[in-house]
Amino acid sequence: MYSTLIWSLAATTNQARFVITPPILWLIIGIVLGLIELLIIKTQTQKYRFYVLMMAASALIESFILWRGSITFQFSWVDVMYEDFDWQIIYWMGIALPLTVWVRPVFIIRKKFIIPEATEATTISEILPGETGMVIYEGASWKARNEDSQGSIAPRQKVYVLRREGNTLIVVHEKFIRINN
Repeated sequence: MYSTLIWSLAATTNQARFVITPPILWLIIGIVLGLIELLIIKTQTQKYRFYVLMMAASALIESFILWRGSITFQFSWVDVMYEDFDWQIIYWMGIALPLTVWVRPVFIIRKKFIIPEATEATTISEILPGETGMVIYEGASWKARNEDSQGSIAPRQKVYVLRREGNTLIVVHEKFIRINN
């Protein structure tokens, strides 16, 4: 499959011998960058993964665009290869930037923050029944909602975190946990 693609890319030139045209050059760059990504993916930290893969994908897209453009517009590669190569690099970077910004995050697996059940926190402000207030949980202040519909929780009281909904902790007073045990 790749050999027919390379020969079809070479056939778009007007030369009798094999010449590296811009589509072939960008195809080779894309394949080399893709192989580099496969070789170094285990050594990269999660934060820096898939940058090289996005540049490889953009080089392959660039190769396809140049190949289709040569078939459609029937132009000579001599003009494009040497005089307008800086524009090819600008287009390549223009394709790589959106791929890096919008497509790359899809490939990164993020750890979800899970709050263990019935962990302790301390209230900062009074939390009325069903209302929200502030608690100190693991050294940081969080918005918290009182799950108990009958009693309010006074400031500086020990509460238990039942779960998290978005950035709000769902809490109950420690008496509620002890009564039900």
